[in-house]
Amino acid sequence: EGTIVLSVTLFYLVDKEACTVCAVSVERVGVSPHGDLLDLPWQTELCCSSRPAQLHHGGKEEDRGSVGSRAAPSDPGHRHTLQCLFRNFTSILGPHPQTEPSRATCWDILCRVDETWDNVICDLKHPATSSDTSTPGSVALSLQHLATLPDSEVNTTHGTDCVGEDSITCSIALHVVSSIVVVTANVSNTTAGPLVMLSVPPRLWKPSPPLNLTHTQTTEGELILSWSDPQPHASPVQLSYEVRYNTSQSTSHLNWLHVEVSGGQWVSLTGLRPGLHYTVQIRSRHPARPHLWSDWSQRHRIRLENVTYLPERVVASFGDSVTVYCVFNDLRVNASTTVWILNSRDRLPKSQYTAVNDRVSKITVRPSEQRLSDTLHCCQPLGETYSCNYRYSTIYIKDPVIDISCVTNGDLDSMTCRWNNLPIGGINFMSRVADLSCDVMEEAERVGVPVGVVRQAKCESSGYRGVKSCNLQPIRVTSCYKLWMEAKTDNSTRSHPVYITPMDHVKPHPPSGLEAVSMPSGVLKLAWVPPELPIYDMQYQVRYALSTGRAHPFWQVLALQTESWAEVLEPDVCGVYNVQVRCKHINGSGTWSDWSHLLYTTTHNSRAPEQGPDFWRVFQEDPASMQTNVTLLFEHSPIVEPTYCVEELVVQHQDSGGTVTEERIGLVSSYSFEWREEVHSVTVKAQNSQGSSTRNTHMTLDRHPKRKSLLKNTLNGNVLYLYRSKEFAFRNKYLKGLSSEKVYFLSDGCSELDRLYSISA
Repeated sequence: EGTIVLSVTLFYLVDKEACTVCAVSVERVGVSPHGDLLDLPWQTELCCSSRPAQLHHGGKEEDRGSVGSRAAPSDPGHRHTLQCLFRNFTSILGPHPQTEPSRATCWDILCRVDETWDNVICDLKHPATSSDTSTPGSVALSLQHLATLPDSEVNTTHGTDCVGEDSITCSIALHVVSSIVVVTANVSNTTAGPLVMLSVPPRLWKPSPPLNLTHTQTTEGELILSWSDPQPHASPVQLSYEVRYNTSQSTSHLNWLHVEVSGGQWVSLTGLRPGLHYTVQIRSRHPARPHLWSDWSQRHRIRLENVTYLPERVVASFGDSVTVYCVFNDLRVNASTTVWILNSRDRLPKSQYTAVNDRVSKITVRPSEQRLSDTLHCCQPLGETYSCNYRYSTIYIKDPVIDISCVTNGDLDSMTCRWNNLPIGGINFMSRVADLSCDVMEEAERVGVPVGVVRQAKCESSGYRGVKSCNLQPIRVTSCYKLWMEAKTDNSTRSHPVYITPMDHVKPHPPSGLEAVSMPSGVLKLAWVPPELPIYDMQYQVRYALSTGRAHPFWQVLALQTESWAEVLEPDVCGVYNVQVRCKHINGSGTWSDWSHLLYTTTHNSRAPEQGPDFWRVFQEDPASMQTNVTLLFEHSPIVEPTYCVEELVVQHQDSGGTVTEERIGLVSSYSFEWREEVHSVTVKAQNSQGSSTRNTHMTLDRHPKRKSLLKNTLNGNVLYLYRSKEFAFRNKYLKGLSSEKVYFLSDGCSELDRLYSISA
């Protein structure tokens, strides 16, 4: 703060014609013969009376006047001289003691700063109620403005003179910051008048509204609103504040709640409910002008969630103990029933957390070693599960060791990186690439020489669980890539880097053009075409399995091959095999390709089959519909010489009109058809790529045979007949599992009824 110097010189003139203005000697600012500066506004009385001249001792005058008087040297031409003094000093507007000197002429004097703080005004007047009957005469008032120069010397800048009869109002403009008011009174034919120095207080502007409104919650659950002043050093006096807040969404109907604040720049807000949007504003005022409020501050929004975490984010090293507080803003929830969940899946033991009070639960944990961050949820039991708010606290881990693995695609134009098989949220996957070997790049960075260009990868998200893989494209396959992870909210939290050359991590395309040829010697010969990229030698892996129709065949794997062909000894020369092949770099680096497309082998046949299969016939009649279902059960004859294989069966039908049809049924164990006509002939042939069998079993079905069936049995309303065409012992192999009911059969050539058998599933 500066001070403003105002010099007031007062003359009491006996003769108007002799009115002069006397200069006042100026001393250094801050050097006052009466001690400290007095504050404006300032009010007192100036009284002048006739007294004997003062005596001098040792060249120094003796001041016996009131405080503020200053005597001048004796005037040898006058027995008595007028002496003026200020009766008292006060910076308070109010009454003062009425102890006037005898035979004195007095004036009231008041000096003040105007409302606009642009001028200092001094009023000097003779009171109408004074008992002094003498005529005051003409009065002159001089105001002088003194300023402090940079070298601490005082310099008079400007002044003003005012003359009047009984009263004077005189003002001077304030143009400098640092100045003082000096009030000096004098009357003609008197000694030098008294002197006083007054300080102009700092201008009381309308305060600016508070700034930087923020709100936080304490670990006890208290909500604290804080702010700052736009001009923190404008006044040494502490401002007072008023806070208002409401929950209405309509600005035309705001129901404000008000809180008075003094002695600080914060307040605790109570009674706020979660899920509501609150609007908060603050204004301030100076104690000297309590009616002069600042404008309201900018609106500050507060919305409490059901749960608040303290801290919401924290950085820690592996092995540190981290304490997190969970504040339940919903007063219906009790913190004593809290359950803490780590990384959205692992419930933490109760020994790690405790309730601070009814609203706050705290937990102490140690960060994971192989994650960039850990998340903590505080939840409430809900039956056999838990109810968790979507918010959570995140612990970012300094320099975690994350196992980053990358695969370069078979086209050598992109590289996909994954880690720990666990998605991570809130990360940036970063890379730095340099046309160096990884050994050279790693050594350069170890000694503090950054090399290469930084790039951010494109990452694939797995929904709410975060990022599961990142892709770099295009790539330089022979350059070195430094890879690491950074937290999005804090890029100083990053994992240990890994250094990778894409060419060492290629996953090739699988081989194509796979072929398989069965040789007469019982050897299956395989051949394939290597992928076009990458251009280096490959090693191959072949697997094969007998085709059984199962979803998961029993695979057999050959030893690693370095040529693009292989031979397999076939255990079953008439079997069909599934065959696949895959490849990777011959030195073992990189990743195996996917398996090639599945190939089904074909058998080697030098001639057609000799005869067709023998079979059983099973009749099932439905009397209601007058239909008969016929089922054939086949017996496949073993191959004695591996010169041919049966690849499929062909059933030939001939009706009573002589029409012949054929149906290919594959290699099956049974076959069914409906018999509708009086006479129906069936022939079953064996077939391969060389032709069909010529010796085949032929069956004619006639609804009016010369010989009746030897056995007729009724099952669930259906009539079942069973015949056999060859050896009786054949039944055990082909009737197993035919039906869950009992079925009866009889040999055509048997005459004894004791040859009856029953077969169950």
